Amino acid sequence: MSKLKWFSGGNERAKQAENIMTDLLDDLKTDLGNESLQKVLENYLEELKQKSASVPMILSRMNLDISKAIRNDRAALSDYQSKKLKELTSVSNIRYKY
Repeated sequence: MSKLKWFSGGNERAKQAENIMTDLLDDLKTDLGNESLQKVLENYLEELKQKSASVPMILSRMNLDISKAIRNDRAALSDYQSKKLKELTSVSNIRYKY
């Protein structure tokens, strides 16, 4: 994964998020107990591809829904899955420099 610059635009963030989500979904297919998380990721992957709203808004809502899904499933994530989720949530971090 290439490092995003603080000034990266929505398209770069969307591409990076799509790649991470695809990797994570591939790993979750073999894992039982994370169906809600898998469904959330699939929904937001489709939304990012359609670009139905601004990318930062989509990523922000996605972060909230991911945390709800993990909390509701109460399933343990592997180290790889945790690492990928951390990368995914960091894509939405936008730092404003003045």
